[in-house]
Amino acid sequence: MKKVLLVMALALSTLFGSAQVYEEGGINANLGVGLGLAYGVGDATLPPLSVSVDYGLHPNISLGGYIGYAGAKEELLGYSWKYSYTIIGARGAYHLDRSDNLDLYGGLMLAYVVGSAKFESDNEALEAFVIEPTVGGVGFSAFVGGRYMFSEKVGAFGELGYGISWLTLGLTTKF
Repeated sequence: MKKVLLVMALALSTLFGSAQVYEEGGINANLGVGLGLAYGVGDATLPPLSVSVDYGLHPNISLGGYIGYAGAKEELLGYSWKYSYTIIGARGAYHLDRSDNLDLYGGLMLAYVVGSAKFESDNEALEAFVIEPTVGGVGFSAFVGGRYMFSEKVGAFGELGYGISWLTLGLTTKF
């Protein structure tokens, strides 16, 4: 099965032609869905979603932005907590030597993280004693990733790191 997928991927890449994935002065935008909530609380009500944009400042260095959101819910003994997480950040990446279709990179992100929790219960007396926390602060993260272009403008990407999720997969486009 793996050989069949490899042959299909090679055939598609030759069909669509090659594309320089990352270049100085170029812009790459990613739209991703996370696998696994980075904060590990509750069951996801909305899968971790993220958007990132990178601008090529140098043949091997890019700067850009990131925004991610996830929601989760935890039910316990007749009451529940709903959680939301938002990350807004600036990131920089170092791009390794690459082929025409593949871009491997690693980087750091400085972000502002906001998390909140909302308590829900049918018991009004219990609700009176609950404080719904909201937290926020500056956070740092590291990531490694790669992009593979299927055509001149469209491809796929994957990133592993501490963002809105541990692993993010999605589509990338080049402007």
